[in-house]
Amino acid sequence: MKNNRKKTSGKISKTQSVNPESVKKKLSSEIKELESTKKKFFRFFTLLLPLFFFVFFEIALRIFGYGGNLDLFVSATDDYAKYKKCNPLVARRYFSQQSEAPTPRNDLFLKKKPDNGYRIFVLGGSTAAGYPFGENIMFSRILNQRLSDVFPDKYIEVINTAITAINSYTILDFIDEVLRNNPDAILIYAGHNEFYGALGVASAESFGKNRGIVKFYLKLNRFRTFRLLRNMINALRHTVSSVNSHTSEIVSNATLMERMVSDQNIPFGSPIYELGKNQFKENLREILGKAKRANVPVLISDLVSNIKNQAPFVSKKTNKFPPASEIFQNAMSLEKQHLFEQAKSDYYLAKDLDALRFRASEEFNDIIREVCQEYGMFLVPMQHYFENASPHNLVGENLMLEHLHPNIKGYFLMADCFFETMRRYHLISENWDERKIMSSDGFRNEWGLTELDSVYGDMRIRILKSGWPFKPKSGINNFLSVFTPNTDVEKLALEIWTDNSFTLEQGHVELAEYYEKNNEYDKAFKEYRALMYLTPLNNSPFLRAADRLIKSGHLNSALPILFKSIKLDQTMFANKWIGQILLQDNQVKEAIPYLEKAYSLSNNDPQLLYNLSGAYALNSQYSKAKSILNILYEVNPRFPEADLLKKQLDQILTKQN
Repeated sequence: MKNNRKKTSGKISKTQSVNPESVKKKLSSEIKELESTKKKFFRFFTLLLPLFFFVFFEIALRIFGYGGNLDLFVSATDDYAKYKKCNPLVARRYFSQQSEAPTPRNDLFLKKKPDNGYRIFVLGGSTAAGYPFGENIMFSRILNQRLSDVFPDKYIEVINTAITAINSYTILDFIDEVLRNNPDAILIYAGHNEFYGALGVASAESFGKNRGIVKFYLKLNRFRTFRLLRNMINALRHTVSSVNSHTSEIVSNATLMERMVSDQNIPFGSPIYELGKNQFKENLREILGKAKRANVPVLISDLVSNIKNQAPFVSKKTNKFPPASEIFQNAMSLEKQHLFEQAKSDYYLAKDLDALRFRASEEFNDIIREVCQEYGMFLVPMQHYFENASPHNLVGENLMLEHLHPNIKGYFLMADCFFETMRRYHLISENWDERKIMSSDGFRNEWGLTELDSVYGDMRIRILKSGWPFKPKSGINNFLSVFTPNTDVEKLALEIWTDNSFTLEQGHVELAEYYEKNNEYDKAFKEYRALMYLTPLNNSPFLRAADRLIKSGHLNSALPILFKSIKLDQTMFANKWIGQILLQDNQVKEAIPYLEKAYSLSNNDPQLLYNLSGAYALNSQYSKAKSILNILYEVNPRFPEADLLKKQLDQILTKQN
């Protein structure tokens, strides 16, 4: 019939000897069918046009790099090309309305996990990130070293992905990317930010209170087209808000803590409070469920707060409860009467009734314990540890800086608690060598931190406390404009905070160099030791710390630092001094490989040549000793004691001949 379409019905009827009317009907039917098919195809193509446009536009945005790469992990810089790191831009997924988004810590991990590797990821908010201190006082960094000391045959990695002002939505959004990077365990400390953290039910960075909608938003957020539309809407909203508002100066001086709050009054048990609870529970269940299906153990900690020295921020009377401030006053009265158990109960109740939800209620700890048990994961009893370390079990300023962030002692206690929980459940290994476990106090005394770390952390807390909710919201946070530093360390801390180009790392270096110029090698060593824990994959602080110990005569203390150094990079300096220190301890055979390695890296160091020649001689390798000694004479003919060594070698070789 295909060729018949070009003929009239009369011609077809004569050619085929059929009724013209039937031919006419047949042709009409085929034409209608063809037109229907064309219409269907046209409708289908019309429906696909927006999809084609979206795909094309999305590809174009990616090609031109709009919005940047927001993956959780990215390749590190050229100097650390074999490592991945947490993406500094990843928080832009959640902070679209803030002028600046918080950044994760600068933790690196190998792209290819070694056979002896044990990899741990840490998830959480500002406490997990070690706020307000530098990276050398994060509990994760402390835990990493403690585990490495106990398991020297393992390559331990503890990667901290925590970010300030996030909640369980971010952790849920991270978990798949974490699981794709071969974790052996996951540690979680989170829950305080559930209401005001990004995407929380009472957050300024919100996309509604419905959990399903927020999860859908997180999926859409992976598309750059969606982020472009979102950013355009936020820019328009910000423009309109700026025109209609006269509070720009206050907002610009506000802390992130203040800017994230949308609803300041969330009574205990209220509908929005219950939404926050449900959000936390369901997100936590989904997080642990994903980890369980991947067969990755999770250690999740319950939460601690300053209950004794932090009065409720917002106190409201409800139908069921008196004002939180009244309960808090009663708790202080009970404490004065030495009724500590009753006082503790009221302190916790006052904290729970605080309508400004910066501290998680005890119902959140109940959720953590319940969900942890439901999925067969490991509970980290942080609250128990902090109470036991506090007078009369009342957690306060002894371990806390303000309402919920630990002080330095508190962060070491956090590391202890995770460490002991891993040990209790035999993670990493069934056997933990007791001889390699240093006491908590001893470990802390040997840790790398100095006055600069303490002053810097204290300054950040003082800035925080100079704003709302510690001060009235109507005021401007002017701490930096009125603060006058009294010491050189305070000047450095202020410069670190106010100058984006000057870092805590540079501050430690500047202090160390100042001490060196004044021949205060012990103080210089402590600054470099702090840098060893601040930047653990940078070999320079290890070499400088060892050099300061060597110059002050503490050779045996320098030796373990030199051994750590050559794990990062095989340098002539480290191998030379390892060999020399071992040689002085009469460990001749052990010294020779290090001296040889140093020689292979540099063959013109007179001291190295003399030591290597002497080591060969002591090991009865006289010909080698003479050969190296001849090279020494070429480099430095007047090297002290070289003539004496030559005379001894000549006598021995003559006798042998």
